Amino acid sequence: MTKKGFTLIELLAVIIILAIVALIATPIILNVIDDARVSAGKSEANMILSGINNYCASEEMKYQLDNSYTKICTKDMTKEDVPTMVNLGNATVEKLTYNGTKLTELVVKSNTHTFTLCASGTFVMDDEECNGEIGGEDSQPEEPSDDSGIANSPELLDNMIPVYYDGENWIYADVSQEWYNYDAKEWANAVVLNNDVIKNVGDPISEDEIALWYVWIPRYTYTIFNGNNESVEEQEIQIKFASGTNSSGTVECVDTISGNGSEVCTDSTNGSIKNGTSTYTHPAFTFGTQELTGFWVGKFEVSGSTDAITIKPNASSLRAQTVSSFFTAIQNMSTTYSLNGDSHMMKNMEWGAVAYLSHSKYGTCTDGNCVGISVNISSTTGGGSSNAYKTNVAQSTTGNIYGVYDMSGGLYEYVMGNEANINGVFYSSGSGFTTSPDSKYYDSYAYDTSNFTHSRGKLGDATKETLKVFGINYGGWYGNQSYIPSSTYSWYIRGGSYLYPNVAGVFFHSDYTGAVENTVSSRAILVSN
Repeated sequence: MTKKGFTLIELLAVIIILAIVALIATPIILNVIDDARVSAGKSEANMILSGINNYCASEEMKYQLDNSYTKICTKDMTKEDVPTMVNLGNATVEKLTYNGTKLTELVVKSNTHTFTLCASGTFVMDDEECNGEIGGEDSQPEEPSDDSGIANSPELLDNMIPVYYDGENWIYADVSQEWYNYDAKEWANAVVLNNDVIKNVGDPISEDEIALWYVWIPRYTYTIFNGNNESVEEQEIQIKFASGTNSSGTVECVDTISGNGSEVCTDSTNGSIKNGTSTYTHPAFTFGTQELTGFWVGKFEVSGSTDAITIKPNASSLRAQTVSSFFTAIQNMSTTYSLNGDSHMMKNMEWGAVAYLSHSKYGTCTDGNCVGISVNISSTTGGGSSNAYKTNVAQSTTGNIYGVYDMSGGLYEYVMGNEANINGVFYSSGSGFTTSPDSKYYDSYAYDTSNFTHSRGKLGDATKETLKVFGINYGGWYGNQSYIPSSTYSWYIRGGSYLYPNVAGVFFHSDYTGAVENTVSSRAILVSN
């Protein structure tokens, strides 16, 4: 019987063939396994990103319904907070930075690989690069931060376009990138374009393409520096930005126009108000029953006509109108420009809010050293000749191009601040009002026959708190004129006039009839509905 088998050479050939097959197949198999790990890792990273965003969006909704709700999603959030938001599985979060309402840095380790979030919203793996756009470095937070808190994001209404200045031109801003920074004295600016102008993100915008120009004033609390009707020297006003509609101040004021005062204020912590200790959430951010995260103020005095108000630099300010005429024309701007907000004439308290922000470290004060805003010797908005406002930045509330202009000099400005009559009710005087406007549109002050009774002023309106010398009409900070409306002149004017620059300034306040005056203009405010 013949026995069959493999020869040694045949066995060696088979072994060699199997070795070659294994040599070829092993890397392929390993690559398939690693590709599966990478795919699974990226899926886990995206799941974690989605989970964090969904959780934070839900938190924000809860906060808007109840601002006493304590959010996790703040600038203080850490990677240790993530497991409470989303199931991490086998993954771990190596780095996390959250600022404002934006996740700016996220690094996830999963299946032996590290995944880093890029500004584009996609992940790169291990040593791969984001083309210079790593999430926590080049992607900018939506809300610039500072050491006193985070300024509330501007609420852009329909037809409002965010803009930033590149040193030569105003540019249509990408809101996912930094376009304002209050810590750097760069207040948020937004514009409304003329009807026939269409622009895209990144496009330059010229002044003649703009109909309206606004600056955002974020909600804040300030430290009381003169709450007892005393005289004080000029000083930096200490401001802390609020989060959402939180009211962190210890002071509460009840409006009253009986007796010799316009309000009664108490401190819920200290009892009586104590300068340097008591704090007050500025009342300009309470609009009727609505609490505001901030409001928009016209960057310049109103111009154009009562049929079509404009807010533009280098334009003749609208003047020679009664208070009621200004009031109605500014209200009509919401309809004229299809703005889904409440456009109204600036109140005396709103003027005070801008003035106080201007006299903080976010305005014209640096390292405790403050200067009054330089007086503009012009009767046109923004400094007169073409592009003058770009070089005349000392007239701005920030000392740079990002601030509000014409609040020192230019023309006098009527504001909605009214002294009540002897019976304690709205006093029209020569303003043209036949009925009282809604109380949310004006500040009411107690009746008196003397325009030196400064105790009738209110905390926050930049009248009695910024009084340096009693009993003279140049007694305000920086020698600004300081009169309170009286029985004859029941309306406030602010800012002063180019005709009398020595007594003009952001703290200027005086009394007028409310009637037509050739040297008086006004200013517009816009709040979200």
